Amino acid sequence: MTGPIPGPVPGARDPKAGRQRLLVRFLVVCVAVAGAASLLALVLPGAAGRAAAIVSIAVIVGAPLTRVGWLAVRWGHKGDLRFALAATAVLVVVAVGVLLA
Repeated sequence: MTGPIPGPVPGARDPKAGRQRLLVRFLVVCVAVAGAASLLALVLPGAAGRAAAIVSIAVIVGAPLTRVGWLAVRWGHKGDLRFALAATAVLVVVAVGVLLA
């Protein structure tokens, strides 16, 4: 019983398309901010350069943690408690590491 594998119906809308639209937009903005701050840190002298470097590092560290938190909430709302708890555990490990450092 071999035959062609059925594909998507032409003209059918994918129900999963665009569901992470806000998260993708947030991450794109984070990449742009981190890149611009990194370039400014290289160019600006003194305190302004240090401030730009701090912003760059904060965005580079904060964006993935924000994404994990976002997904933990989303998974919790969807009822997938295993993934929500795993994401929460990751955030707790990072928080404990910050407190111990």
